[in-house]
Amino acid sequence: MRIGIIAGNRYLPIILARRIKEKNKDTQIVAVCFKGQTSPALSKYVDKSHWIGVGTLAALRDIIKKEGFSEWIMAGQINPLYIFKKKYWDEELKNLIGEIRDFRPHTIFTKIINYLERCDVSFLDYTLFLKQDLASEGVMNGLEIDYDLKKDIDFGVEMISKFSELDVGQTAGVKSASVVGLESLEGTDNTIKRIYKIAGGGVTILKFCKAHQDLRFDVPVVGLSTLKLLKKTGAASLVLEAGKVIILEKGSFLSSAKKYNIPIVGRTRIK
Repeated sequence: MRIGIIAGNRYLPIILARRIKEKNKDTQIVAVCFKGQTSPALSKYVDKSHWIGVGTLAALRDIIKKEGFSEWIMAGQINPLYIFKKKYWDEELKNLIGEIRDFRPHTIFTKIINYLERCDVSFLDYTLFLKQDLASEGVMNGLEIDYDLKKDIDFGVEMISKFSELDVGQTAGVKSASVVGLESLEGTDNTIKRIYKIAGGGVTILKFCKAHQDLRFDVPVVGLSTLKLLKKTGAASLVLEAGKVIILEKGSFLSSAKKYNIPIVGRTRIK
């Protein structure tokens, strides 16, 4: 069996490659990596790597065609800078995107996936390989939640359930039954920093899937770097959508959060 990973930045592609091998050690993994984005460490966990520039759709298509198998996964972020600056795009990507005015990553990557699927490629929902890494319902690290914090969590879940319907961002911060900040394109960590500047410590941070998130390429992720930022900013708790958000290095993440006295809570959205 052969599976391809189109690998963005940070740690998710490495975790994914490890989980695929754990499930079937004989699976051959081919990675397409992006210069300046993908971690070079990924090469230790895959059988073959190709390196291309971000925005070079023709090179990506040629590699997929040359490798000659159909099952691929798109995992990991690409800096939004590369989406807005067309100087990084090759002619094939420019022709595909055309004069589009909707520059949400969801729109761009859906077009790319649909284009590649016309070349007999099938993109997999990679959470199928990461079940053990997903947030689960309830308090995941055994910390107590007092009455006031529970009120903020309940309020935050109600707010982010509505916010996620707008398909704008995945992260929100609430404190004392007030919405302090909502994510746009700046990413989770920059949103947390902005929220801290506004409200200081004691904020509950929530991260949920957008309502119509395509799990073939856009699953929310949290990791130890975000947890360290939560500690630094004195966050009261972190609430993740159960079954929809990946926790990288989950065991270390939860034990560190317990040491930092930050409850990690899984909740389902309110429909």
